[in-house]
Amino acid sequence: MKNNKKKNKIETISLDLKKKILEISYKKKAHHIGSCLSCIDILTALYFGFMKVKNNQIKKNDRFIMSKGHAALSYYLVLMKLKFFSEKFLLNEYLTNNGKLGGHPDMNIKLGIDFSSGSLGNGISVAAGMAYAHKADKQKNKVFTLIGDGECNEGSVWEAAMSAAHYDLNQLTVIIDRNNFQQTGKSDEIMSYKNLKNIWSSFGFLALEVNGHNINELTNAFNTTDKKKPKVIIANTIKGKGLSFMENDNNWHHSILTSKLYEKAMEELK
Repeated sequence: MKNNKKKNKIETISLDLKKKILEISYKKKAHHIGSCLSCIDILTALYFGFMKVKNNQIKKNDRFIMSKGHAALSYYLVLMKLKFFSEKFLLNEYLTNNGKLGGHPDMNIKLGIDFSSGSLGNGISVAAGMAYAHKADKQKNKVFTLIGDGECNEGSVWEAAMSAAHYDLNQLTVIIDRNNFQQTGKSDEIMSYKNLKNIWSSFGFLALEVNGHNINELTNAFNTTDKKKPKVIIANTIKGKGLSFMENDNNWHHSILTSKLYEKAMEELK
């Protein structure tokens, strides 16, 4: 019963934030809506179901790096829900001149943003460095980073993966938002990974594969640990999840909502 209540609460939060993604994207004429919708279930399951993070306990918090920084709005909305800042602040600062919440995250610890990101391939390197520092200092903080499947094309990802396994960084969890698309097309057509789980296992990771829109599967994966190995969670997702005209359409990497499509999207999410 307790687990069902927690799952239902997370699903409710995720649905509310999906509506906010649409609302704010429409108001701000923002891009990357499909990417935000593919990862919002992952972020809500992590932040509200597992991760230790409070806006008044910064030193004790677990760490998170949104390596696929183009989906920043989904990240900001989770931080808003955790009361790092208000919705008014988000609307005033997001995608405005000299605003503190850009199209990609800029490091601001007080706002809950642990590192600047968006240059793909960097997030896992920084996360591994954080995990190494925590381990050296005998701190228990866990470190998470969310990367895209297209981001796995970057050589720096695999250099960091080798390092993380070599140093037994079991405090590190890499989450792959595998929506099968990247900026210029289908991931399998651009750079195919036939068995991503086996590849990560061969690099020395505890590798798990889940439905990235299933809260129970995500929560169970976050709770699965190894005493030595870093962990990777391959979360199979759908770009534009939940909207008939957006799912698996890579045009929504950059497209913006018209008033008619915004109304249709909000109606479908009901």
